[in-house]
Amino acid sequence: MKKKELGNKLCLVVCAGAALGLSSACTGADASDEPLGSHSSAIVGGEVAEASPWAVQVFDVRGSTGDFYQCTGTLVAPRWVLTAQHCIADEGETSAVRVGSNTYGQGQRIAVDAVEVPSAVADIALLHLTEDADGPFVQLAEATSDAVGSSATAYGWGSEGTPLVMAPSLKKATLHIDGWRNDEELLATGVTGAGWSGDSGGPWFVDGRQVAVFSASNGQDGTNLHATVTGVDVARHRAWIDATIAGGPTVHPAGEVVLHDLSNFSGISQGFGLGHHNLPNLTVIGDNRASAIRVPAGLRVTAFIHHHFGGEVRIFTSDTDLVAAGFNDAISSIVVSNASDPQLDVVTFYEHANYSGASLMYGVGSGYFYSTPWDQTVSSVRVPPGFQVTLYDGLWVYSLESRVFTTDANLAPHNFDDKARSFLVERL
Repeated sequence: MKKKELGNKLCLVVCAGAALGLSSACTGADASDEPLGSHSSAIVGGEVAEASPWAVQVFDVRGSTGDFYQCTGTLVAPRWVLTAQHCIADEGETSAVRVGSNTYGQGQRIAVDAVEVPSAVADIALLHLTEDADGPFVQLAEATSDAVGSSATAYGWGSEGTPLVMAPSLKKATLHIDGWRNDEELLATGVTGAGWSGDSGGPWFVDGRQVAVFSASNGQDGTNLHATVTGVDVARHRAWIDATIAGGPTVHPAGEVVLHDLSNFSGISQGFGLGHHNLPNLTVIGDNRASAIRVPAGLRVTAFIHHHFGGEVRIFTSDTDLVAAGFNDAISSIVVSNASDPQLDVVTFYEHANYSGASLMYGVGSGYFYSTPWDQTVSSVRVPPGFQVTLYDGLWVYSLESRVFTTDANLAPHNFDDKARSFLVERL
């Protein structure tokens, strides 16, 4: 899942973020992408911040086109930056940061070599740096703290108007934290200013501790000092932050299958052992997000486009770039098995009798062959134990004829050779 998709799902400002300069609606536009070196006025309201060497500028690295500013972040350890998940690199990009300067586009530039998130949809992330940053480091809210009812100070390089170009110097503004938007996000109102594009991932401080990571705004048109803003509660994620910093970037055991969200086998990743695995968004890699898969020798991955092992299927027995394979952002569940094990999780349709010729695999659910090369072409079918497949000569219940199979079958003896136009796969 990429920036725009995550932004739409969470109703975020995905145009580069906003802590002091958010967007007025969830447009999903990448409006604040701009190369470093271009800037103008400050955030909506607020004032120029004091020297803040812990403040971080996060940007995308886009090959020969250079560095594009994305978000604000905070230095929380020598090699770790805390920011928003929707600020991380998309396909074809990497991330880098600048630290140690309030001036836009200035400071020590350090590349990012790993990204960690607690789940696919929580809008919070830790970026791991390739070298130490000098600090100082922000103090984080304790896991037991509650910031509701407090006044907070938010920081960022966000834009103040259109076109969306970043402030020349770090800004700050006062917010009032009103309550909860959901189980992990705080809801606040701008007092002396409110965010817009460019400040996502930036901090909200209460009594010197970072209590939230700025995520989104509502009602901001470039003039509203009192827009409603949303921040991910740091206290709710303090245990994950501490464990990630202590443990370092994720290293997957050699025998695990690993899904990556970028096709070059980088970015967010999650490992899986033998067994059946659904990919709800509470998992790290999440639903419909994988862009590459690593498969150790001797293993087989049966990948499904639907949860609970349903829908179209692809089989992988080696490392694969899913973008190139035409299966990008499509996986919702997987079965990891030994390559030598029998295939027990899918029905397989065959072009010819006796399970020969071209084949098509499918998990639980319904499908059709209309307008595909498989229309009225199936001559045999393999049905694993515990499954039932119904073949129709038209569109499901609107068909004139159908056949039900619970075991492997050639279709000619059932007077159904080259007749199937739709099907239903069920578990018994």
